[in-house]
Amino acid sequence: KHLCSSLAVSEDGRFLLTAGHNAVKVWDYNMQYHHNSQMFIGHSQPIHQLSFTPDQLGVISVGDAIFIWDFLANPADQSVNNCSRLNLSNAYSLKAGEVKEVQLSNGIPRQTAPLPSSQPQLDVSTLDHTVHSGLGCLSVSEDVPTNPTIPGHGSSPGPAADPRSAVSFLKVTDLENPSSLNPNHAESIELNENSRERPDCYKHFIPRFKTSSIDQSIATPQPPAEGMKLKAVIGYNGNGRGNMVWSPDQGLFAYSCGCVVVVEYLHTGSQRHLQGHSEEISCLALTNDGQTMASAASSSGGRSLIYIWDVQSGAHRSIISYHKGAVQSLAFSRDDLLFLSVGDFTDPGLALWSSKDFQLVCSVSMSRPIHDAAFSPSAASHMACVGSQGVHFCLIQSQGHNVDLKVKSVTAPAEVGGVELTALCYHMDSFLFTSTNKGHVCAWDITTLNCLMVWEADDGEIGVLLCRGNRLLTGSKAHRLRLWDVEALQGSETKGNICSVDRGTKMVVEQELTLDGMLVSAAFDISMEMGIVGTTAGTLWYINWSDNSNIRLVSGHQNKVNDVVFSFDESHFATCSEDGSVRVWLTSSYELVVQFQVLNQACGCVCWSPSSKNSSCLAAGYSDGTVRIFRLASTEMERKLHPLHVAVTAIQYSASGDVIISAGENGLVAVSSSLDGATVHVIRDHKGSIVSSIQCVNKQGGGETWLAVSADRRVSVWASDWSKEKCELLDWLSFPAPANFKGDSLPPSLAAFYPADPSVVVYSGYGAEKELSFYSLTKKQIVKKIALPHWATCMSLSSKNQLLAVGSKERVLKLIRTDSGRFQDFSLHSDSLQTCHFSPSGTLLFSVAFDEVLLWEVHSL
Repeated sequence: KHLCSSLAVSEDGRFLLTAGHNAVKVWDYNMQYHHNSQMFIGHSQPIHQLSFTPDQLGVISVGDAIFIWDFLANPADQSVNNCSRLNLSNAYSLKAGEVKEVQLSNGIPRQTAPLPSSQPQLDVSTLDHTVHSGLGCLSVSEDVPTNPTIPGHGSSPGPAADPRSAVSFLKVTDLENPSSLNPNHAESIELNENSRERPDCYKHFIPRFKTSSIDQSIATPQPPAEGMKLKAVIGYNGNGRGNMVWSPDQGLFAYSCGCVVVVEYLHTGSQRHLQGHSEEISCLALTNDGQTMASAASSSGGRSLIYIWDVQSGAHRSIISYHKGAVQSLAFSRDDLLFLSVGDFTDPGLALWSSKDFQLVCSVSMSRPIHDAAFSPSAASHMACVGSQGVHFCLIQSQGHNVDLKVKSVTAPAEVGGVELTALCYHMDSFLFTSTNKGHVCAWDITTLNCLMVWEADDGEIGVLLCRGNRLLTGSKAHRLRLWDVEALQGSETKGNICSVDRGTKMVVEQELTLDGMLVSAAFDISMEMGIVGTTAGTLWYINWSDNSNIRLVSGHQNKVNDVVFSFDESHFATCSEDGSVRVWLTSSYELVVQFQVLNQACGCVCWSPSSKNSSCLAAGYSDGTVRIFRLASTEMERKLHPLHVAVTAIQYSASGDVIISAGENGLVAVSSSLDGATVHVIRDHKGSIVSSIQCVNKQGGGETWLAVSADRRVSVWASDWSKEKCELLDWLSFPAPANFKGDSLPPSLAAFYPADPSVVVYSGYGAEKELSFYSLTKKQIVKKIALPHWATCMSLSSKNQLLAVGSKERVLKLIRTDSGRFQDFSLHSDSLQTCHFSPSGTLLFSVAFDEVLLWEVHSL
């Protein structure tokens, strides 16, 4: 009945302490009766702070004095009915500079101060499940002691039993002999953690930082009952390393985007999608016969999962796991009998698997990061890997079922200084090429393990090495792809421990290309005439050295995609990104038609002109407050407008196409003429709050209706006739919400006209409940609500079948039938969804999470 001034939760999450006025209350989550708290009085003034002791056996409350209580709760002891949970052990009013021995819990004075324990990490998903399944209303009990219980446990021992010996869920610290936390051990752990620094090379895979986590409770529909099906993946994950494979003999081409493996058939342009991972895929590997493929990605549990796929059927044969961190590299042996996985810098090590049943046969822990690994193409028992400590030559020894891995490590030659060896490839039967993060290539004799030659192949780090015959391919951080003639290496001989430094006289560059990003993956045919390479820009290039040409096969965004929208005839779609680019694609082939680039600006929104106008025209809003109009036919910017002085956050052509309505992060809405670009009207009703969305629809009887929604949960609805320069406020909706939001950031405010009845506005945003609200403009009230399990981060309404799509931070795309509330969940993104858009016909749907753009074919529910 008094204000709660402080609270504390026990480590196991069962007991809650609250301080109100002069009393301490203990709440038990597992109480089955209406009495679920006990109150303890001792303070004569209000309590300011209270807390459990690190060993969970005591409670400290601070107010007019410092009270130290014994915490006597015993979940296993059912027979002690009259024992209060708190017992005042000592109370002192400590003055400044005064030190006294204080008894805690076991009554023995401490000889030394206890070591601090780490803050316990709460399992949010488990806690959330527990709360939703077992939490009822709380009632107040002043002084009636009750018996705590643990569900599923039997009766306790007799009253003579030690009340603390059965407590299994509390961490116990021995104050006289604190061996449970060894300082030396703690120091070694800290040193190991600190030593795991990110290597100084782009070759090493670093997962993109994410704040979202997947909802593990969802159940995805199975075919043929699914209401929509993944049709295409737009883009390639340039953040991966070695995450593209191509087998010219088998006609197989595969790459990763987010948590999906895309298998593409180049002669038809069709795609097949391998689904199973929930996090960003780091690398791929393909057997030499092209029948089996492996993909690696982290999981919500922390350890990486490696999926083994049957290429023909698309089904996964096996799921294996060994590495605690991400997987840096995967490789199959030349005879496809062995499979190698390499851990990243957080858990460096090699794991060798049998390709027959994918059982672990051998593993080796490394002290420093490994960046790349490969099997010998000629000797089945030889392999090598490179990393921070140099090159490691490995010999696989088998005796019956026992397999052993012998590793011989050799540091980088002195001629290149202190470097990271970043990539490797075998040449013929006797040589190994390695590259460095300073642009060198080293040639090694694999028999003597000596370096024969070093030359500077690039002025930036080399992350890709590939050798076919006497031709060596290098791909670098400087965006360069170079083809070298290395036939001169055949005549080189080892001169003790000294290797020759080639100054450009022996190793000659045959051809060179500059691409759009750092090289991260490569696959070529046996003659090195043609191949495919991937860059950090999210592009896969087809390379043909015979005519020195390069063709863009797959395009994607490197940065966050802010918007994606169909043209009104659905022949094209446009995307815009934080990197300032607006890209136009063909819907039929997903081919990039044109890219409009604005330097040093982010593009936050894009829209197409309506079908009544030229549909090949689109407008985009930028972070400097400008709006640019592009014409697709001429591939040029037609006009530049500057209606705002802050970043443009929403943009839309009017239904007639006569004006462009744009809004900024300061809440101002500008109406500009699409003919001359002049700003004809500025609306200030949303001033002070970011406008997140604008939508325009035709109005029955002439004119049009449009709405704007802002982050302060306000929606303005307008009736306009731009030919008569009329714009009137039709309705102003304000949705209430609690004062405090428990989360990182407020969910966005979303609103759109309901296609089945344009007089209804569908709204979702922060409020008392997670829900969709259907507001009738004619009845001036909410006529329907649909509950949601998560806050909506994006929303789109279909023009057919009364379907609605909602995305969430929990990476779930939910397809809902608005008349019945029936829904299906889809989870193929590796991050929170930020936008989704139905096509005008309602047959297609785009969903976007950071740079992942997925195209869905929508059926019905």
